[in-house]
Amino acid sequence: MFSPAELLGPCLTRAPPQESMRAYAANVYTSVVAELTNRPQRRFIAVEQEFFRLWWTSVASEKQKYQVHQLLKKGQLEFVLGGQVMHDEAVTHLDDQILQLTEGHGFLYETFGIRPQFSWHVDPFGASATTPTLFALAGFNAHLISRIDYDLKEAMQEAQGLQFVWQGSKSLSAQQQIFTHVMDQFSYCTPSQLSFSNRSGFYWNGVAVFPEPPPDGVYPNMSEPVTPANIDLYAKELVANVKQRAAWFQTPYILWPWGCDKQFFNASVQFANMDPLLDHINNRSQELGVSVEYATLGDYFRALHALNISWAVYNHHDFLPYSSEPFAAWTGFYTSRSMLKGMARRASALLYAGESMFTRYMWPVPHGALDPTWALQQLQQLRWAVSEVQHHDAITGTESPKVRDMYMEHLATGMQGVRKIMSSIVLDKFQLRLTARAAESEVWSEPGSNPRPDGYSASVYNPLAWTVTTIVTLTIHFPRVSVTDEMGHPVPAQIQNSTKDPSAYDLLILSVIPGLSYRHYRVMPTTEAQEATTMATTLRFKSKLRRHSSSQKKRLVTMANDCYTVQFDQDTNLMHSIWERESNRTVPLTQEFLEYQANGDVHQGPVSDNYMFTANKTAVPAWKTVVMELVRGKLVTEVRQYFYRNTTAQNYTFAIHSRLAHVSSDPDQELLCHRIEQKYRVGPLELNREAILRTSSDISNQKLIYSDNNGYQMQRRPYQAFVNNVIARNYFPMVQSAFIEDNKSRLVLLSERAHGISSQDNGQVEVMLHRRLWNNLTWNLNYNLTLNDTSIVSPMLWLLLGPHSVTTALRPRMGLALQHRPIVLVRELASKGVPMARSAPKLPVPQEQEAVTLPPNLHLQILSIPGWNYSRVHTKHRYLRKGHQPKAQADLHRVLLRLHHLYEAKEDPFLSQPVTVDLETILRGLGPVVAVKERSLTGTWDIRSLQRWNWRTKTGHQKGGNPCHSPSQVPARLWSWTDLVQMQPSTFMATGSQGALSPMTLQPPDFQSRSRKAWISLRLPMPHAGTHMSVHVCEKCTHTHGPHTLPVPWARAPSS
Repeated sequence: MFSPAELLGPCLTRAPPQESMRAYAANVYTSVVAELTNRPQRRFIAVEQEFFRLWWTSVASEKQKYQVHQLLKKGQLEFVLGGQVMHDEAVTHLDDQILQLTEGHGFLYETFGIRPQFSWHVDPFGASATTPTLFALAGFNAHLISRIDYDLKEAMQEAQGLQFVWQGSKSLSAQQQIFTHVMDQFSYCTPSQLSFSNRSGFYWNGVAVFPEPPPDGVYPNMSEPVTPANIDLYAKELVANVKQRAAWFQTPYILWPWGCDKQFFNASVQFANMDPLLDHINNRSQELGVSVEYATLGDYFRALHALNISWAVYNHHDFLPYSSEPFAAWTGFYTSRSMLKGMARRASALLYAGESMFTRYMWPVPHGALDPTWALQQLQQLRWAVSEVQHHDAITGTESPKVRDMYMEHLATGMQGVRKIMSSIVLDKFQLRLTARAAESEVWSEPGSNPRPDGYSASVYNPLAWTVTTIVTLTIHFPRVSVTDEMGHPVPAQIQNSTKDPSAYDLLILSVIPGLSYRHYRVMPTTEAQEATTMATTLRFKSKLRRHSSSQKKRLVTMANDCYTVQFDQDTNLMHSIWERESNRTVPLTQEFLEYQANGDVHQGPVSDNYMFTANKTAVPAWKTVVMELVRGKLVTEVRQYFYRNTTAQNYTFAIHSRLAHVSSDPDQELLCHRIEQKYRVGPLELNREAILRTSSDISNQKLIYSDNNGYQMQRRPYQAFVNNVIARNYFPMVQSAFIEDNKSRLVLLSERAHGISSQDNGQVEVMLHRRLWNNLTWNLNYNLTLNDTSIVSPMLWLLLGPHSVTTALRPRMGLALQHRPIVLVRELASKGVPMARSAPKLPVPQEQEAVTLPPNLHLQILSIPGWNYSRVHTKHRYLRKGHQPKAQADLHRVLLRLHHLYEAKEDPFLSQPVTVDLETILRGLGPVVAVKERSLTGTWDIRSLQRWNWRTKTGHQKGGNPCHSPSQVPARLWSWTDLVQMQPSTFMATGSQGALSPMTLQPPDFQSRSRKAWISLRLPMPHAGTHMSVHVCEKCTHTHGPHTLPVPWARAPSS
């Protein structure tokens, strides 16, 4: 089968990235639609919806839209994957992967009535075991990947093991397995070398240059056109490559991708050369032993499925890390552009909170003056910004600085909009509008707008579906305050010197917030000390030089609560040990900053860059002196360590702020008690430095570490003694959690952004926090990918230490508590000439909705009004039989609800059990509910109608089918209970009464996109069958190196 494809690179030209993307998308889809319409045998696949949607909404004419509908109907154009982007698999979070798939799938379903059934994940830098599970839950029948470790791919090729059934989840196993195809060593691109020409092969339109084309029309890297003089040479080249690949697969069908990055921007040139070449091969199929034809990815997988052969089963392990050759370990991007990684996760968390707050506000009727049309547009804008940054050349940090700036601008704009929604909801709920009536008591203004505010009012929203006990931090400008809650009662609080502003103070408030609920606090300056609000004391210790700790009796400084006693050594100003109460064990533990010093000259050896980490030597200490401060208060104790690069440095380069809350280990406070919160400051780094935090202990882990796949499941990461590049190849991604352990204790690290992590020695765990690099590799210089990152980053880790049973129970919930910390909305109170009561009157108390409390092993993964406008009947879709459609009318009556079981099977004797949950508890307060239906992961399939393909496995079973436990769709008032099994995300759509809410028109955010691709698939005889081979050419798939889109030629063996 022959399939065409093209990809948009990290940076096409020096033009603004949005301008380049718009021009590229316009050229690709305009020319592809025209060429497919001209010849019915041609095929093409499109992958990423951000690019296609850009063309559809801002470029395509009504005629072109009609043509797209017809091409889809005829099977010439096929959408595969269908997400907004082709997301990275190493450093993205599960929630964000689902979001970007949901956004793309919703658009395709309401626009065309189609649901993608095959994945095209050819370019992420390694493959996560989370992905096959998610794609099975989304209704996919087959999965395609490419980038796995080079030596593993070579072994799989030799064993004809590139195709298998992947059981990505240990707990869900065969229930969510999916057939998986790994592309061979040629990957997703057409072979570029021709034996008869010094020009590249099969790239007749060259490489895209946008937004302005070359004046002479000659694009870089254009292949020699197919002519009568060379067509036989081209044919022999293609056939030879097909036969080489045939030896690596079990079936008579071979997928041959046609295209690569930045291709098919001039589809007429591509097809004009490939059409005669395929005809030439087919006319000589008896001689050549191969026949070819265009095909979509679906054509290829349908041909494989029809063979009904038995496939090997691959278990729940992933394909990370990824090395493309001995000194090319793609493990640097786990940390590259840490600031972007942190901002992307904060934006995701804010969106998560905004979605549930808006949903609860809107149902059953809006509670105030908030304009639903405007609010849904703000949410949509952040949905798209969070979705696009999941791209495998975005959150990975592998883009140029100007493209990074575009991502960050989109995120910042989206976050600002959602914060405005949340602030408006709080104002509406508490009737504090800037009206004459409200001004009788107080006026709200944005923080910082008044240089001398008379006080603050803070609303704190808990987006999790369980009660959270936490410390809320506000920055204030007066040293004595009273803090009262919504009832006017004093609240425990602590004041200490601010770590951000020397002239300000940090106010810490102990807050207990029910699920999906608010707490409201009023902060007023006072002249006298308040009993409930205390001032912390600060003790500063002398600077200490870096040296080995002496064996003398230690002078230790402690911070302690009911769960831990953490000790610091006054002789070194470093952490000394942690005593944990559960097992009554003291674990010696130290932390320090080190750096890998990278090579920047390709003539001197391998280099590190945005993508790759190449450690020529072990890491060396990055500091000479360290200063320590002890901040002790009633609510928390903090130890602040400042690390200076040398003895004369005026500013520190590294810092650790460790915090322990003074709370009990009771169930309602255990998450706060059992964590040691650490916030770091790293940078600016010197050039060609990669900074790590190394934690050393006496935990005998034998260099074995566990890290998570996308915040979903843990992977066992044994240290491997590779011949080359051993340090970098033993680095792994940590998206949300990692741990080391022995038979007594487990040390867990929880993160709010992705990092690279490793255990290079017994008892050690090192986290890469920041990178600043430059090298003279031509490709990096051309695309400005040298990662000369001069920023200062402030990542955060929470440490959890204890026996296996305790850490197993707490780790998933604590990771979510870190990811989804309460949202704090602060307003300054200013009298503006209006007399204000100084006695802290009660804030207005509205009619609060009931709190939501799920069992401790369940997580409310989403509660959202998506605004989709397709028919609830799910077999009827508005406007789909026409080539055009009016502006979408957002539907406010449907709520998307997803619950996620957090624990693996047999992981915990209690928490790992399946759960029966009362959905009415979650939906209570939303008003009249007409029906609740269980959906596929992205909400587009009714589970009752979703039947995935069964693939026979060598275990003797045929698996696949319906991806969910027991589909449920019950009438209102009978749908109350549903069962969730281990690690299972279950998605529901609730439909409410339409009496109070009316549809509204939504305009899409003006975001750009990314991607397409093309391919060829081939049909070959079974080994030694003695028949001719046939080839399928798969044309074009979209991918954010450009749109991933592919035409697919597909070859059949001639009849004997």
